[in-house]
Amino acid sequence: MKREMRKVVAVLLAVLMLASLGSVSAFAKSAGTAKAKDYKTYKTFVSFGDSVAAGVSTSTYEAAHKTKEAKTNYFVRVPGTYVDRVAKKVHTKKLYPLAQPGMRSEELRMLLCDDYSGDGHEAYVTNALNGFTTPGGKYTGKDPVKDYNKLRTLYQKAVKEADLITVGIGFNDVWFAILAAAVELSETGKVSKTPELTLFKKAEELGSMGKALKQAENALNTVMKIAPYIPVITEAGLEAKARYFVNYRAIIERIYSLNPDVTVVSIGYHDALLPGDQFDATNFMHYLAILQPSFEAMNAYTRVRPTLYGTYYYVDMHGTETVLNSSDTWDPHPTDAGHKYMAQQILKVLPK
Repeated sequence: MKREMRKVVAVLLAVLMLASLGSVSAFAKSAGTAKAKDYKTYKTFVSFGDSVAAGVSTSTYEAAHKTKEAKTNYFVRVPGTYVDRVAKKVHTKKLYPLAQPGMRSEELRMLLCDDYSGDGHEAYVTNALNGFTTPGGKYTGKDPVKDYNKLRTLYQKAVKEADLITVGIGFNDVWFAILAAAVELSETGKVSKTPELTLFKKAEELGSMGKALKQAENALNTVMKIAPYIPVITEAGLEAKARYFVNYRAIIERIYSLNPDVTVVSIGYHDALLPGDQFDATNFMHYLAILQPSFEAMNAYTRVRPTLYGTYYYVDMHGTETVLNSSDTWDPHPTDAGHKYMAQQILKVLPK
């Protein structure tokens, strides 16, 4: 009798163990599923920004812009960028990658705000850099601002549909202003009221914005060695920063007026101009001395100013790996590893 009881108990224990293992397995599966869906779903994701958000200097950027889609649409998804990585994690179904290399807050404000016509230089910088093929946005050269305004419909439509918007803009506001002032100082010894226009016209003369920027960087290296010119260059950066504050506020207000329920993530400035040990910084540190304080002030503004909105988040991007701080090449853009880090930083602030 005792043996029979032992057998029954053994069978019951075996059944209980199997049941518990099944429960553990089911729990593990459930936990794994929960972990995979750890982030809130944002079905429609819009990315606004400049060359950083666009993915310039990543290993996949050039290939992405040689695809069949890129022949008819400039705004293509670039694999491995922080935009692409975040979109995957938040289960995005529709992505609007609307970043433009060379874009300033002036351009973004103009495209979002129908009552703002910008400083008159928008189409020079963006079209000189990109040569848009976006439907409705083809640059004719006859009326640059009118041509550029054709993108308004696309940008505002994207905002209205968005569940999540990232905004990473402002580097070029200060960068172009300083380079433009340097070009004019090197050529005439003074700065006009519209130095950026001089820079953009230089791009047209030389055939590309890249060549114009290279010439401008050489000009900056020259004028920074002339003591009386240093405060003039610094002032150009300060004026650009002041305009940025006004533009950024208008951009955020416009986004929320078009879509009050959207989640907005402000992308802080990384140490774009901080060189690494491999880079020869002999003729370089003045970039950091003039520009970095402006970037930190812009970080502070974007961190604090729009906090009236409950769905607005700021992301600190210090510590991002760039080509400049990881090689001997002058390039302030994030590397592939840098974009991975930026995506992780964004995901940290998003509501679960």
